[in-house]
Amino acid sequence: MKEKNKNVLNLIISWFFLLYFVILFVERVQSIIRIISGHYGFFETAYDGYVNIIVILSLVASIILLVLFCKDYFKSLFVIGTPVDYSKVAYVSGVILISGMHHTAFTIAAVQFVSYGMLIVAMILKTVVSSYEIKDKFKLWYSLVYLILFSMAIPVMYHSFISAHTAFHIIEAIAALVLVAMFTTLLRLVFVNSATDLLYIFPLVTMVVFDAVLIIMRWDENVNVFLLIFASLSLVSFVLGKILFKKS
Repeated sequence: MKEKNKNVLNLIISWFFLLYFVILFVERVQSIIRIISGHYGFFETAYDGYVNIIVILSLVASIILLVLFCKDYFKSLFVIGTPVDYSKVAYVSGVILISGMHHTAFTIAAVQFVSYGMLIVAMILKTVVSSYEIKDKFKLWYSLVYLILFSMAIPVMYHSFISAHTAFHIIEAIAALVLVAMFTTLLRLVFVNSATDLLYIFPLVTMVVFDAVLIIMRWDENVNVFLLIFASLSLVSFVLGKILFKKS
């Protein structure tokens, strides 16, 4: 790929990151504002108090990290060819993603999915750039597909009313934080190391265990079909990928 074309794509990637940040930030802020200004209490329940606080902390931390450590990123939005430390941008992406993994009152799920779509587009464009520099293109693209499936299998923290709701919420909270951290680590590899093999066993097993426990615990109340589908797809793609990678 010509250097000029690569620089243009990197500029576009930076803008898709910005769209992800802005859309998710606005959606999360509107939820918190409506909670504070409305009749629904900020600490309506212990669950509400936790998710509202974690969302605010996530948003504040994201702003601080962007301002303090991502100055080159902001420059890259307007100046073609600006070198960007995408390692830092990826970490911030994970920090703000935490806010999206906690369902608050007045959440607009469709808007959140749009923001995630912007991040996925940035990942795809980065892989396009990397494909011109990496010989094993199959592993590169397969790893990206797997990572997208894995990201969809991260459980969003929802309010449950099962008898063991306290234990359920604690497991949910831990699962969301741990799996977002793992996804962020893999995301960083996509943007820094042009990763050609993201099929690591530990994140996969961790995700499967957490998802299985959460789905089973809430089975009688509401079967999380979305989580079940993407956890299954992640598992299948992991096993298939391991087989194909050995043959390639």
